[in-house]
Amino acid sequence: MKAHEICDLLEKLSPKQYACDWDNVGLHVGRKEKDVKKVLVSLDIDDSAVDYALETGTDMIVSHHPLIFKGIRQINEENIVGRRILTLAENKINAYCMHTNYDTIGGMAEAAAKRLGLSDCEIFEEVLNGEGLGRIGNLSEKMSVGELCEIVKKAFSLEKVVLFGDENAMCSRVVVFPGSGKDEIAEAIKAGADVIITGDVTYHYGIDSVAEGINVIDAGHYGIEHIFIDEISEYLLQNTDGVEVIKMQLNNPQKYI
Repeated sequence: MKAHEICDLLEKLSPKQYACDWDNVGLHVGRKEKDVKKVLVSLDIDDSAVDYALETGTDMIVSHHPLIFKGIRQINEENIVGRRILTLAENKINAYCMHTNYDTIGGMAEAAAKRLGLSDCEIFEEVLNGEGLGRIGNLSEKMSVGELCEIVKKAFSLEKVVLFGDENAMCSRVVVFPGSGKDEIAEAIKAGADVIITGDVTYHYGIDSVAEGINVIDAGHYGIEHIFIDEISEYLLQNTDGVEVIKMQLNNPQKYI
């Protein structure tokens, strides 16, 4: 398949107009007419992903987080992003990124809520045309926050999560906001949630949230969003012909030691 055909498939699932205005999605590196026989699906295009693409003979990387996020003035070996771009271009490896458009429609929050078994889900924060970030829904039955922590660990293949709150408190109404959601906690409180499940929650946000009456489960930014790899791999396998799809090996950069 041509690279643009794969791009079209991904944009059918999560159109670019659903990305937040500060984001950078789409084809970051490469030619649209390139023949693609092997795709690597990764959460990030970091050095390990670039190395794995070279090792496996990948023609195209599809990632969640953008390769080029902030403005870049020079593409050379003196900065990390420049080195990655040069390596990809020199080896004719395309790079396609689908970030908040995938968070908003066709993807991340919906998949996360499904893994948690939430029902009666609603969009938590609308972005465009009734689609949006995060989900708020109900657990299948009332349970303790500690029991919910165990469900989160199992759903996202995690050894540990961080809890701000009372593990013995009972909960039923839950917000799941994959990625960095500390700025969403106030809205989760207003929405009547007992718990918010997200990542990147700092100490003061956590303790203040508990004081305001909500429990916070920090499963990590990577911890929830790595499901992108499975979800997009399956989507490409079902919708492409003659393309090998490989998954980036899971390696959470945030470790508890």
